[in-house]
Amino acid sequence: MLFSRHIRKSAGLFLFFASQSSLAADSLSLEQLKSMDIEELSSIEVGIASKIPTKVEETPAAVYVLTSEDIRRSGHSSVAEALRMVPGLNVGSVSGNSWAINSRGFQETFSNKFLVLLDGRSLYNQTFGGVYWDMNDIRTEDIERIEVIRGPGSAVWGANAMNGVINIITRSSFNAQGGEVSTTLGNQRNELSLRYGGELNTDTTYRVSGKVQSTEQNSPTQTSGLGFREKLAEDESSQGRLNFRTDTDFGKGSSLMLEAGVFRGKSEQRMFVAEENQITDPALYQQYRGLELYNILGLFQQGLIDTNEFTSLLLDENGDSSLGWDCLTSHCTYDIRDEQTYEGAHLLGKWRQVSGKEWYSIQAYVDYVERSEYQIKQRALSLDIDLEHGWKSDLGDFAIGAGFRSTDDSIKTNRSFTPVLQLNPSNSRNNIVNLFIQNSYQLTDDIRILSGLGYEYSSQTGVQWQPTIRGLWSVTPDTQLWSAMSFSSRTASRIETGAIANSAYSVETNDDHAEEQLSSLELGLRHSFTNNLSIDLSAYKYWYRNLTSLVILRAFDPIASTPGELSFGNDAAVDAYGAELAVDWQVVPSWKLQASYSWISQNEKRLASNIESIISTKKSAEQQWSLRSYWDVTEDVELDVSLYYVSDIGESGSQILLGNEHSIDSYLRTDIRLGWQLSPQAEISLIGQNLFDSTHEEFFSSPINVGGVSENTDVKRSVSAKFTLRF
Repeated sequence: MLFSRHIRKSAGLFLFFASQSSLAADSLSLEQLKSMDIEELSSIEVGIASKIPTKVEETPAAVYVLTSEDIRRSGHSSVAEALRMVPGLNVGSVSGNSWAINSRGFQETFSNKFLVLLDGRSLYNQTFGGVYWDMNDIRTEDIERIEVIRGPGSAVWGANAMNGVINIITRSSFNAQGGEVSTTLGNQRNELSLRYGGELNTDTTYRVSGKVQSTEQNSPTQTSGLGFREKLAEDESSQGRLNFRTDTDFGKGSSLMLEAGVFRGKSEQRMFVAEENQITDPALYQQYRGLELYNILGLFQQGLIDTNEFTSLLLDENGDSSLGWDCLTSHCTYDIRDEQTYEGAHLLGKWRQVSGKEWYSIQAYVDYVERSEYQIKQRALSLDIDLEHGWKSDLGDFAIGAGFRSTDDSIKTNRSFTPVLQLNPSNSRNNIVNLFIQNSYQLTDDIRILSGLGYEYSSQTGVQWQPTIRGLWSVTPDTQLWSAMSFSSRTASRIETGAIANSAYSVETNDDHAEEQLSSLELGLRHSFTNNLSIDLSAYKYWYRNLTSLVILRAFDPIASTPGELSFGNDAAVDAYGAELAVDWQVVPSWKLQASYSWISQNEKRLASNIESIISTKKSAEQQWSLRSYWDVTEDVELDVSLYYVSDIGESGSQILLGNEHSIDSYLRTDIRLGWQLSPQAEISLIGQNLFDSTHEEFFSSPINVGGVSENTDVKRSVSAKFTLRF
């Protein structure tokens, strides 16, 4: 009876309106998800595309839902790794604690065109523009589902959702009663997590969860140490986090969710930073470092000797490269072993009222984060309030909303003695007001039109409008065609508007820096051949304009020891097009296959010789495919196999971002999980990842993106055992 009551209450908490043909993932248990066929899974309602709850199969957007069952059976222990399963999403491990994740191109460590939410709370970092994935490594067992929209979501979610939105939704405490202890032991990752849920009264439940985890070093790449220094993989990490959540059902459609969380951790990072040479007299260069080395550098810069000859001449008879080759000019290259520390806390509340054909919601949260790195120490305190109202009428289904967000940040120089990177001003407040309206109108029995408009005002960047119009045609009960046209924009990060660099290149601020813009056209097809076999196909054409660029005002001259000078501009433009395919096939009740394929082509407008794009189009894989097999060998034994293929990634060809720029070969990753349900309360899993390749490289960060030449590492073969006990 207790379980049934919790199911009823959680359905009221998360559904705006429901019918017998629709399901809410929040109200489904693990066993229910396992027993659902493909048609039933496609009937799960999501609101990521319009804030109007709609079945996945009837959403006119490229939407994909990862359920808690998908995550459990994948064997992935972090959100970043689990996102590999989403068709069309570019996921690359930069190191053991850093990932580059984006949709439909422009992949980088800080992918600035993609919005990530956790229970409606934005994880977007305004300093660099993107997400620190190590800081948001939540307990995966607490996740109910992850909704992903590939393509513009700015009309609903505001600026910075140009290429898509990830909405991570955690489990209601109504569905998390009792206790759970889970431990993972392996050669790469060790983790201990706990959760306990109970009742405060007949209408209110709670959930307390937390975890501690640590990761070991990966392997160094062939380019580690810039080819001169010692090859190292400095990427260990550790963290701990604690969350508390309550859910209250007041009856008559009224509910309240309160959540609080704290975390603290550290991530190791090796990077190379160019700082001012402490020897300021040019005559001392020759005396201190040697005339011969100075001449060697000059020959290399003039192209009279190649890289191999340059390397050979720099090494002494013992192969020692520590003669000071990296300090021959006005700036020295320093090998930094950085311990990046971070901590944060948040408090979130969400009230909802469902009354017949209407619903209301109010969400508010306070979020504090702090991160200390070699170059900067950043703090940010955010207050966010969102109001939403929806209703059904003869003119269709409507959703309107308004929001206010205020962020106070402090970004100051830290351990860097030059200092290499500063921001002006170092303290800043950005107030954002946003409004949106969405309408879903049934034009005919078979055609539905979804239109929307978003408005956003930022005290730093001004006004932005984000319109969209989408349509869905139900050709047959089993076939749907959809299309969408949207206009989206992205506000500049603090780095783009206020960076002051003091390195081999200085940066000149640009007060007229404008927002990036995207016009897009999308087409999609969904078809169910049977209840057990379906396909989801989408294609798109993008026109990016006003993309952030680097203008080389003066090139760095190492011979004359003259620093270079850069400025941010909006000169880059890119046309992109591509396609994505997902296939679900329940072969037999005990065996399920999921496959996906994505392809993208990006064409950058030719730029002047002294201008280049800040994020290269060459660093996104042109092709990706995956194949996942879920086999229930017996009622108690599961065997799951996942294959992930990513084609090669090119180097950016930058004139100024020297150091770690190189191409990455294609790779095929194989993950296998063997699960055994010892009893209804106990489960053990043996997990192998990257099993048939001892190491492989997946991604490297561009220096301008992370503020230095950040070393990436090779992903190692890993083996782990996970034990879960429920009580």
